[in-house]
Amino acid sequence: MPFDPGGLSPERKSAVLVLILFVDLILISSQIMLKNQQSLLQAAVANMVMPLQITFRKATDFVGSELQRYVFLRGVYRRHQQLKQKYVGLRVENVALRRQLRDLRTLAGVRGKFPRFLLAAVISVDINFPYAELTIDKGTNAGLVENDVVLNTDADLVGRIAKPLTPFSAQVRLLTSPVGGTGAAIESNMLEGLLKGRNGPECRFEYLLANKPVRVGDRVITSGTDLIYPSFLPVGRVTAIGQDYLTQRITVRPYFVDKPINRLVVLVHE
Repeated sequence: MPFDPGGLSPERKSAVLVLILFVDLILISSQIMLKNQQSLLQAAVANMVMPLQITFRKATDFVGSELQRYVFLRGVYRRHQQLKQKYVGLRVENVALRRQLRDLRTLAGVRGKFPRFLLAAVISVDINFPYAELTIDKGTNAGLVENDVVLNTDADLVGRIAKPLTPFSAQVRLLTSPVGGTGAAIESNMLEGLLKGRNGPECRFEYLLANKPVRVGDRVITSGTDLIYPSFLPVGRVTAIGQDYLTQRITVRPYFVDKPINRLVVLVHE
């Protein structure tokens, strides 16, 4: 017997219609295929998982990029350290070569004037008496003895070797030391006197007669009368002049006080 909807009440008819539509929707939805051949259920699951996939992918990309950046920066830093170390090595080598060149020039300038000499480095200066003494790195093993003459690299007089002497070091008593004195003369007229230090940057003549004129700026050289220093070594220039009754008070500034003295030339005795 065919189904007769006319026998149902309006409420039943509405309920049946809604049920039929719902079933049809389920059947149609289950048969719908997406472009990627997924069912609606699969698509729903995919949509739920997709944010997690996107988040994971972004996190992976971020970690990968940061790891790559770290490796790159670490390589750059390592290269920077290598270049820095190489730069320091080149600077040290440059300093050593410049020192060798300076020593060669000094040797060339001194070799024609003095038969026997050696180069020495200053290793200490008395800070309490900076113009009295200093210490060099050559001693008795290098053949040094007391009263050997010491010059700077321009062959200006600096002082002489004094005790204590050790195998590997020696004291140098400077011209400016108040101990002892130096026989010196005004180069222009060979007016001679005794030049004494005052533990300062200048020395003063003693017993210099007033019978010959002296001018500020006159050159002062060794006279050789003290039997320690050879004659005609450059000493310094006159900086001030005073008069006594029979003598002159002449102040002299040695050349070496205004020049580097980290390297010195010692005239080895015969």
